[in-house]
Amino acid sequence: MIARSIRKSSYPVIPYITAGLPDLDTTGKILGALAAAGAPAMEVGIPFSDPTADGPVLQQASNLALNAGFTMDSFFHNLIKWCSSIPMPIIVMTYINPLIRMGMERALSRIKDSGVSGIIIPDLPRDASGVYRMCSSMGLDLIRLIAPTTGRQRAKEILSQCSGFVYAVSVMGVTGPRDELPDGLVKQVDSIKELTSIPVCVGFGVSKKAQVNGLLDVADGVIVGSYLVSNIMSSPDPVKAVTDAYMGLVG
Repeated sequence: MIARSIRKSSYPVIPYITAGLPDLDTTGKILGALAAAGAPAMEVGIPFSDPTADGPVLQQASNLALNAGFTMDSFFHNLIKWCSSIPMPIIVMTYINPLIRMGMERALSRIKDSGVSGIIIPDLPRDASGVYRMCSSMGLDLIRLIAPTTGRQRAKEILSQCSGFVYAVSVMGVTGPRDELPDGLVKQVDSIKELTSIPVCVGFGVSKKAQVNGLLDVADGVIVGSYLVSNIMSSPDPVKAVTDAYMGLVG
C-alpha cells in the first residue's frame, strides 16, 4: 500500500510529525490537513526521551509532547481514529525501547491492528531478521534506513529485510534542516536503486522546495520532518502553519 501510494503520487513528499505535539487532538487535525494537501503517506513519530537519531528540533518536539502528557495508551486510542479516517497510509516511527517495553510482537500487532501500514525503527539491531519476519507475517511494512556510509553488501542485507520503501539518509549525523545537501547524494540514491525495486525515498536535512525538486529528479520520494515540526512549534495555529509549510514545498 505504501509503495503503491508513493508511485501514484505526482509529487511524493512524505511529511513527518511528532504525535502529541501540541496534543493528540491537534495531531489528528494535522494529519487530516496534510492528507487533504495531497501527502501520499504520513510518518507519525512516537515521542521518546532519548531520540539518538533526532536533531534539536525533533528532540524539543519529543520533550514538549511528553511534558504535555503523551502516553502510549492515548496514542493507540487516537491512532485507530486517524487510520480509519485518513485514506493515505500512516507510518509509525519509533525507537525500539518503547516496543521492547510493551513486548515486541504485542506492540507490532497493536500497531498493525490500529490500521497502520508501516513502521520505521531507526535503532534496530544489525540483524533485524526476527523483527522483519514478525512485521511480514502481520502485513506491516518494515521501512529500513540506509546511510551514506553503508557498504554495498550491508545495503543488500538491509534491503532483504525491508518493504514499503527504503529510507535513504541524506547526511551523516542527526535530523534537521540543512542549507545544502551532499554532492554524493545522487550517486547514493542510484546505488540503492540498483539493488531494489521498492521506492527509494530521501530524508534528513530537507527544508526547501528547490531541494525537494532536485531530489525528486533522482529519488522516488522525499521525507520532510524537522522543517514541518518547527512550524508546528512556532505557531499559535499549528494546523494552518504546517499545512502552509507543506504546500510551500509541493505547490
